[in-house]
Amino acid sequence: MVTDNKMQSDCTLEYMCPYCGAINNFHLNSIRDMYYEQHESCGCCNKVLSLTPADGIAGSINLIVDEIINDNVIK
Repeated sequence: MVTDNKMQSDCTLEYMCPYCGAINNFHLNSIRDMYYEQHESCGCCNKVLSLTPADGIAGSINLIVDEIINDNVIK
């Protein structure tokens, strides 16, 4: 029997801050949040980051982390 690795509906992903290199956690609801840009602050340097979850290979999730140039982000 073949089983598929499907994305879980809720999971926690780790990412590295592009400013300071700190490891942070991001709680993802994969059904609701996929492909929607979200803004999170780094737990170490408090810089606001852009996080976009996307489909990866073999059912995994890629988290695209980018720095936000303008600090005047409307949440």
